[in-house]
Amino acid sequence: MSEIAEASTNRSTGGSTRGRPPGATRKGLETRVRIIKGAREALEEGGMEALTTRRIAASAGVKLATLHYYFDSKESLLLAVLEDLIADMEVAYRQDVALPEAPEDRVEALIRASWRYIQRTRNKQIAQTELTLYALRTKGSEWLATRQYNAYIDFYGHLVFEDDSDEELRRIGRAVARQMLISIDGIILQSYALQDLTASNDDIEALIIAMRGYLRRLMAERGKAR
Repeated sequence: MSEIAEASTNRSTGGSTRGRPPGATRKGLETRVRIIKGAREALEEGGMEALTTRRIAASAGVKLATLHYYFDSKESLLLAVLEDLIADMEVAYRQDVALPEAPEDRVEALIRASWRYIQRTRNKQIAQTELTLYALRTKGSEWLATRQYNAYIDFYGHLVFEDDSDEELRRIGRAVARQMLISIDGIILQSYALQDLTASNDDIEALIIAMRGYLRRLMAERGKAR
């Protein structure tokens, strides 16, 4: 996607545009959604090398000038793709299971829902990994990897404690989310590399035991501090 101009100087301060707003019209919003979908399809089917403006525009059914109007940098489009991936993930999780009230049970339900989602979205999982590696390897784009992982941590942490207005519970939720992500990322790559579903299922069960125990410990420490 070398045709897209480099991001503006606010990248160097950790910020980024998200693309120009679609305006008040339904057509504008639909066009932006089509472009994001086209970018997702290119990324999931062919990786970062396939993420060219021409391929995205063709997939979205728009002209190159239209794509540049809505997304004036590669990073702004990738950020929109990331947000779209996370939104899809949340919808899938909530449709998959009604989360229990007890935090430990919620953690277990989240891990199981996550694993079911991972098994049916192989290309999407690889695309998300490629997005991380691209951001880390591209000078000036490291902020995108930071944004990506903070978004994942916030996503899981919020689902552990849906009412996270309590700052301490929010901290605990994020701590659990970080450990979940560390383990799930490893299980994903190992599962795809070894193609051993039985071993991966065993790893998920071990992760559930570990995360329930970790959360129990954090909650006990919180109780003692009060």
